[in-house]
Amino acid sequence: MNDMFLQRMFNITRRSRAGFQKQNPVHTRNQDHEQYQAQPSSHHTHQHEEYEIASPEFYRAIEAELPPVFTRQTASQVMGGLISAKTFSNLDALGQGPPVKAKIGPKVAYERESFMRWLRQRLR
Repeated sequence: MNDMFLQRMFNITRRSRAGFQKQNPVHTRNQDHEQYQAQPSSHHTHQHEEYEIASPEFYRAIEAELPPVFTRQTASQVMGGLISAKTFSNLDALGQGPPVKAKIGPKVAYERESFMRWLRQRLR
């Protein structure tokens, strides 16, 4: 994208927000949040949901997909993006990531059994 396109999009967004605020001068973000909270939850209405997160089936499915040693990116992909590769990196830096890991060049690899123990403790 070029700078001119981004500037036009920024101006359109700014104008639309300004128009909205003129029409609704007392409207706040808290009102948006309250309206969202007041809506009924559709959490359990998905008919094609196979299993709940943190169920035994969830862990078995992840473990079956993981090779014996894998990268942060692979872990994130197998988990459907539930935890991003960057989050794994941040957790490792804080000493809160999976305990058994190896650094191979710029990549960090986790060991499957250790990772699964860590994941079960983390997602309770």
